[in-house]
Amino acid sequence: MNIQTELLEKQVARLTVTLEPEQVEKARQTAARKISNQVNIPGFRKGKVPYRILSNYVGEAAITEEMAEILANDAYPKALDESKLEPYGPGSLVDFKLDPEPVFIFTLPLQPTTVLNDYRSVRVEFNQPEVTDEMVDRSMRLLREQHAVIEPSARPVELGNRVTADVYAKVLGVEAEEAEHDHDHDHGDDEHAHHGLGDGEFLHEHDAVMVLGPENEEPAPGFKQALVGMNADEIREFDLTFPDDKEEYGEEFAGKTAHFKVTIKKIEAMTLPELTDDFAVRVTEKEEKQLTLLELRIRMRESIAQNLEARYRSDYADEALDKVVQGAVVAFPDAMLKDQTDGFLKNFDQDLRRQGLTLEDYARITNKTQDDLAAEYAEAGTNTIRRALVLQQLREVEQIEVTDDLIEAEILRMLAQFGDQAEKLRGAIDTPAMRNNLRNDLLEKATIDRLIAIARGEAPELKLSAAEEAEAEQPTVSE
Repeated sequence: MNIQTELLEKQVARLTVTLEPEQVEKARQTAARKISNQVNIPGFRKGKVPYRILSNYVGEAAITEEMAEILANDAYPKALDESKLEPYGPGSLVDFKLDPEPVFIFTLPLQPTTVLNDYRSVRVEFNQPEVTDEMVDRSMRLLREQHAVIEPSARPVELGNRVTADVYAKVLGVEAEEAEHDHDHDHGDDEHAHHGLGDGEFLHEHDAVMVLGPENEEPAPGFKQALVGMNADEIREFDLTFPDDKEEYGEEFAGKTAHFKVTIKKIEAMTLPELTDDFAVRVTEKEEKQLTLLELRIRMRESIAQNLEARYRSDYADEALDKVVQGAVVAFPDAMLKDQTDGFLKNFDQDLRRQGLTLEDYARITNKTQDDLAAEYAEAGTNTIRRALVLQQLREVEQIEVTDDLIEAEILRMLAQFGDQAEKLRGAIDTPAMRNNLRNDLLEKATIDRLIAIARGEAPELKLSAAEEAEAEQPTVSE
C-alpha cells in the first residue's frame, strides 16, 4: 500500500492510497461472500453461490460497491496511522478507481493550528473607573425601593410610582430583513435579545413591573416621564430618540427613534424608608452583626467597587484578547465551524421552544433553509472559535496550570459557607466531576488574569521548557 499526503486549505488533508491488486481481489471475494449470505438464489444455499452466478444475479456493480466499502474501511485507518496526521473528525472517501491501478482518495479535517506571533507586545491602557458618591447614592436608593411600603394608588402616574404595564416597542425605519439579521446575530447574553421579534421590534412584554424612580431609565431615556399622567387601563403611544452614543446604546439603538405603545395595568405608590441607622439595622437584621447606616454605606461602596472591577476587567480582557487574535494566525477546518454553528442553532431552538416555537417553525416563517440559518451564524461562529483557540494556545505557551492544592483550596472555600455542615456535605461537592469543572474554571480565570497582565506589561518572564534549558546549557563552540 502506497500513501501520498497532501495538505489542502482550511486544515484539510487528502490521502491518496494506492493498493496492490492482490488486496483488491481478496476484498472482491470477501464482498461476494457477504452478499451471497444475504440473497436467496434458487438452487443454491446462502453463502454457497458461485461468483459467476452471483454476479449475474445481483450485478457486478453491487459487488464492486461492497468491495470498495471493505477496502476503504481497511485502508483508511492504516493510511491515517502511517500519515501521522491528527484528525479533527472522521474522514470521507471522495473517489476511487480500479484501473489502471486501485486508488482510493480520502479527505479528512485536521486539528486546528494557532500561532500567536508577538502576542507579548500587546498593550491596552488600563483605566479602571472609580466608585463615585453618585453610584453609592443610586444603589442606596434601589435598596430603599426594595424595602418601600407599596400601596395601590387611584391617582394618575407620578414619578416615583411603581407601575405594571404592557409595553411594546420598535425601532422606526428598520426593515424586516434588517431586523431579522440583527436579531439572528445576537448570540450572546445581550439583555435586548428577544428571539422571535421582527420588523424592528425589540420589546414586547406583558405585566412588566417598573419603578419610575430617578435611577431608572429603562427601556429608554425619557420613558418614565412619558408615562406621567396616565391612568389605569389607559393606552399611550409615543416616540423616544436614543442619544447618539454607540458605546452606551450600541449600533442597534444609538441615534435611532423608537415607537412605544404602553398600557397601564396597575399604579402603586411607594413610600421609601428614611436613610437612618434604624433602616440599616432592618436591612441587616438577619446577619450576625447589624450595621449602622455608615457601615452599610461603606459595605455598599465596597460591593460596587468589586462589581465595577469585575466588569472592567472582563471588558479589558475582551479588548486585549481581540488584539491578540488580530495578530495571531489561526486555521481550522469547516467541520469545526459546522459544530459551532450547530451549537448556536441548538441554543436558538431551545430559546424558541420556550416561546412555543421550534427552529423548523422559524425557518418556515422566515422562508429560510437550515443552511441559510447556519450561514447567518458563520461569522459569530468563526469569531468564537478564533478566540477560544487563541486562549487555549495562550494557556499552553504561558505554561498555565492548576494544581490539586488550588482545587482543594477552592473546595474548602465552597464548603466554608455551610459552617458546621461542611464536612457532611463534602461528599456531595468533592467529586471527580466537580474537581474537573473547578480545574477548568480556575484554568480559564488564570488565563484571563495572565492576559490582563500581558496587556498591562506586568506579565512575569516565561520559564524555559526542559528542552530549552538543555539547549541553553550546551557549551558554545568557537571557531
